[in-house]
Amino acid sequence: MQFHRLLLPFAAMLIGACASVPSDPPTADDCMTIRLWSNGWHANLALPAEVLNEDDPVRTLFPDAQYFLIGWGERDFYMATDAGFWKGLKAIIPPSRSVVHVIAADEPVEETLWRPRDLVEFAISESGAKRMAEGISKSLAYDEAGTPIILDQGRVAGASYFLAARGNFHLFNMCNHWTARRLQEAGVPVRASISFTARGLMSAIRRKAPPSCPVGEL
Repeated sequence: MQFHRLLLPFAAMLIGACASVPSDPPTADDCMTIRLWSNGWHANLALPAEVLNEDDPVRTLFPDAQYFLIGWGERDFYMATDAGFWKGLKAIIPPSRSVVHVIAADEPVEETLWRPRDLVEFAISESGAKRMAEGISKSLAYDEAGTPIILDQGRVAGASYFLAARGNFHLFNMCNHWTARRLQEAGVPVRASISFTARGLMSAIRRKAPPSCPVGEL
């Protein structure tokens, strides 16, 4: 039984490597832009509110927000104010609980509340955005009433939450893998299984995703 548990992360990695990317790239009539935020080691999704449906679980927590910054990670490490090497090592060995961090604002979060070390903007289709939003929603854990479970205030007082998440965090399922899977669901041709670093993921986006919406024919 223990041997089988050890094999599960490797099996997930192989399945992720073979997963197909939806083939609906953005067009002049079907396009929106989002951003990928990075502090150098952790990548988050920077999204306008319209990416999420009005009844989306994240959006209902901050119904007046116009922008969101969303990331996923190991619960104890992500929520700690004094995270260090040993807590980081404990996060990946063995598999541990996860959390989603959400910051909301009336203007782009990455320009006002949580400035990045690196930032890239790119285009996706509206159907891709819908799939990505569904992926975010499915990553959350819910109470019996179907409401996201708030664990604590987030990094920005009054504008953020740590939410209980589904899925275990481990060496082959880290924060950047999660973010890459959401981008893959949106139709961006990145390989989630090898997205171990924020730097590598940012580089892949710059190489593989359109930097802006296509211009229609005149």
